[in-house]
Amino acid sequence: MEIRQLKTLVSILDFGGFAAAGEALGLTQSAVSLQIKALEQEFGEDLFDRRKRPPLPTARAITLARKSREILRMCNDLSSTSDEHASGSLQLGAVPSVQRMLLPKALTELRVTNPDLFISVHTGLSGELTRSVYRGILDAAVVSEPRELPMGMSWYPFASESLVVISHKKAKGSTVKEILELNPYIQFKRSSRAGELIDAELNQIGIHTNIVVETDNLDSIWQMVSCGLGVSVMPQHIADHELSDSEFPAVTVNTEGNNPHDKLKPRNLNIRELRELSQNPVKLITGLVKRTADPKSHLISALLETLKY
Repeated sequence: MEIRQLKTLVSILDFGGFAAAGEALGLTQSAVSLQIKALEQEFGEDLFDRRKRPPLPTARAITLARKSREILRMCNDLSSTSDEHASGSLQLGAVPSVQRMLLPKALTELRVTNPDLFISVHTGLSGELTRSVYRGILDAAVVSEPRELPMGMSWYPFASESLVVISHKKAKGSTVKEILELNPYIQFKRSSRAGELIDAELNQIGIHTNIVVETDNLDSIWQMVSCGLGVSVMPQHIADHELSDSEFPAVTVNTEGNNPHDKLKPRNLNIRELRELSQNPVKLITGLVKRTADPKSHLISALLETLKY
């Protein structure tokens, strides 16, 4: 019996089949089948009912997988405590809003305690990042709360925030409803989880918007509203982080005239809470998603602890 065979068995149950487990582990389906056959020969009984499509695990397979998870967890613990600091690499995905403030602070704290750790950060929307974790391309991802997770995936929420309406000080309307309906609306991409939640909330409270721009970049929305292009709805922590002149260090550039970038600093904005219109306002939940059985669980757990503060 080998550790890799136990990991393959657990992956089949977690991911729902031989092919999906092979994709997650980077193995061909035939290699997965050979490892399971080796286990079956060692235990002297079938672990899957191959008359079914896909093959179904037997009671013996389920029991063995449960015990195998304990073995794999102990192996991960041994790996994480073999050195004073965690080392190796972590392929991490994160939605843009998290990369703006929360992730840099967490990664800084993680590097202090684990100076030998290399982290590669990938940007994307929640759905595509979650799929990349499932396929084994990423080790983990910080995303908005998924509607559902594939088998073999775990979700760890650590933050929630309200939605707010941002508008230029010269925007039309005095109430939140008037501001949203009387001005052009900048939509956070509805194919994203955050955009979907925002759209659903506006529909629920009966707000009819005139969408003129759709984007998946919250910083761009902030800038567009600052320029007077329209109004929008975004997570509260983005809106509360108004950029001040002190956050832009002086830079000497070889150019004539005024620097056009100076005109792009967000300014002249009003922020109103969307909950003024709703008795039960939606909350945008952020968390970390990972594969349940993962050899880098000790690194991911360390990252999660830094994200909670």
